[in-house]
Amino acid sequence: MNDYHLAMSITQAEVDTTLATIKTLNSSMPSLIELTPDQRKSMPHYSDKELGFIQKTQQIVDQHPEVLPANFNKEDMRRDIDTLQKLDTILYALVVLTGKFQDSRFAAASQSISQARTAYQFIKTHNQLTGGLEDAVADLSKQYAHSKPAKVAAAAPATASPAPHLGSVS
Repeated sequence: MNDYHLAMSITQAEVDTTLATIKTLNSSMPSLIELTPDQRKSMPHYSDKELGFIQKTQQIVDQHPEVLPANFNKEDMRRDIDTLQKLDTILYALVVLTGKFQDSRFAAASQSISQARTAYQFIKTHNQLTGGLEDAVADLSKQYAHSKPAKVAAAAPATASPAPHLGSVS
């Protein structure tokens, strides 16, 4: 049973403001890039647990610059690490916000499909009693069949007869 009800509505002004804000955010950092899958594959892989390694290496380089060859660009390394940390800060805030959008959308979608299924049952019942909605019921039946998740059939003995079909949805 659904124990959560999303009491939310979004105005077109809120949508427009949010999209404008995203556009502003995108244009405020023109140096952001998009990588192709091949480019990603060709680059060294990074995970969050390696941040400590990166920071510790930077500390040692700062304390012992003599260990590096003269052509090693310490400023590039420092700039890249600083950029990584700043992007992580921004990305974390975006991930939290994206999670809220995803959860809100999930709840709205769940409630929408639940309400649509209930209305569909009323439409079918009304059609059975009064007629006139056959085409609508047929169209909804086709769409409803596509939206239902596939059920995993339980293994039944080969000699068992199928159970009678009760309460067909379509």
